[in-house]
Amino acid sequence: MLQAFDELPDAVRYGIAFGIPCLVTLFATPFAARAAIRLGFVDHPAPHKTHVDPTPYLGGAAVAAGLGVTGVVAAGGSIQIATILVAAMAIACLGLVDDARGLQPPVKLAVEAAAAVALYVTGSGGGVFGTAVLDLPLTIAWVVVVTNALNLLDNMDGLAPGVAAMSGLAFFGISAYEDHYVVGSLAVALAGACLGFLPNNFPPARVFLGDAGSLLVGFLLAAIGLNLDLIGQAGVIRVAVPVLALAVPLFDTTLVVIARFRDGRPVMRGGTDHTSHRLAARGLTHVQVALVAIAAQAACSILALGLFVASEGTVVAGTIAATAFAGGALLATLRLEHPRAPTAEIGSDDLIEIPNAEVVLESPSAAVDGLGILNVREDPLDG
Repeated sequence: MLQAFDELPDAVRYGIAFGIPCLVTLFATPFAARAAIRLGFVDHPAPHKTHVDPTPYLGGAAVAAGLGVTGVVAAGGSIQIATILVAAMAIACLGLVDDARGLQPPVKLAVEAAAAVALYVTGSGGGVFGTAVLDLPLTIAWVVVVTNALNLLDNMDGLAPGVAAMSGLAFFGISAYEDHYVVGSLAVALAGACLGFLPNNFPPARVFLGDAGSLLVGFLLAAIGLNLDLIGQAGVIRVAVPVLALAVPLFDTTLVVIARFRDGRPVMRGGTDHTSHRLAARGLTHVQVALVAIAAQAACSILALGLFVASEGTVVAGTIAATAFAGGALLATLRLEHPRAPTAEIGSDDLIEIPNAEVVLESPSAAVDGLGILNVREDPLDG
């Protein structure tokens, strides 16, 4: 069967790699939501959060189910892809434990670093410098930062799956252009799974990814970025292309780190200072915030594809222009007001942010529909 699949045209194989995860995730998500309610995997409202009704958050299980079959086919005999899939499942289990019990940041970072080492040992590490002394730490830093960046971005309905889909499509385009089917199929499968989940997570969300889902998606994006066929390309291309393909989550993470250092607040403490919160405070609805973030990542993904096929001189000029624009956007966003949580002691479900389950605000308005899925009202910040 696998041999017959390999004989199909690439366009058909890519279509299958996209369609199966998309449809499986789309139809599995309601079941995952019902299971989350029965098992108590429900995210309650809190001052630093944007939802106002308890919402199930086992959406990551549906995404993992969608990726399962395609992942096995994509792996084939590749030890690199097999390692990515095994490590991704370990990261998803880490997130599931964090969803259920809460884990301290050092534990999470240690598991992520171990997964990054496994990628490097099996040939999936960053190769910018050509020496293990520098490339191994770079690989660990890339995996930890990207994994947590996607987790941090999952702070408002529709952001994480929509942005991740755009990033996955960028990686797919590059891999398909280079005839690197294995990586391309994994990238397009991830995009399909995220788009299949998006209808249930778009504002107002009926189910959340949870840490199990956001960490899974973030790790896969980091691993795919490491496996892009950029060997032989100029160093600036090998850095600029993956960064642009993940521009929105990296931008938001940079923003909150700088803002918290500037304000003297703990970096690993949850807050309402993300880009999404600042845009909502300016009057944008949650739907508008999600669309802006997805459109911004789509534009950056297109730019990444353009730089990949451009001349080295164009790449350098484009990288300088993009860096200047990002710096200006960062300064402008830092000046935007954002809602303040009533207490700094409330934590977050972000992976690198310390959770604190002692203070939970129950919402009397929660209701369950005929499918057993919680109905969610729009947040007061919405117009």
